[in-house]
Amino acid sequence: MEWIKIAAATIAALLLGIGDTYAQQHYKGVSALEVNYGTNIFGDADNYFNLSYSRYINRKSYWKIGANYFEKTYDYSVTLTEGEIPFTREAKGKDIYVDGSYHYTLASNLKSVYWGLSIGAFTGVEHTRHPDEEYQFIIGPKIGTEMEIFILPRMALLAGIQQYWNPLSFHEWNTVWNIGIKALLY
Repeated sequence: MEWIKIAAATIAALLLGIGDTYAQQHYKGVSALEVNYGTNIFGDADNYFNLSYSRYINRKSYWKIGANYFEKTYDYSVTLTEGEIPFTREAKGKDIYVDGSYHYTLASNLKSVYWGLSIGAFTGVEHTRHPDEEYQFIIGPKIGTEMEIFILPRMALLAGIQQYWNPLSFHEWNTVWNIGIKALLY
């Protein structure tokens, strides 16, 4: 019975990364995978999802590429019969896009907390269904800020805010907050 407890504790320590006392956070060549969820800050709280891969350039900077999904609420007018006054309905547009960004660390304790700024660009497609189904090409720049708090040697909690400018969308400006988790891959 004792060996089962020891085996379970050993497996749990390996899975959680507790046995790795020499973390390689923010070292050149280290890569990471992260997943984020957030919502629009202004207007309706529309959903935002992100799956990203990053690679550290040095202790202060890294590149990130990702696949994203973002919902945007919009209003449209409907007239049921000719001569009636149109009424307004609400629907959600869906943005599916890829992005790339450069992140630079501004403040850190060089152990577990990193805060920085980012600049990047995105491109993809925006899908709306009302009043007619339409696909619109989207492209634009983005800026943001992100904080990483390492809770385990290979795992960090993320919190960030991003500002997107999309001149081809029905909502040109979107500010999104997000939280997520990052796993270092080394």
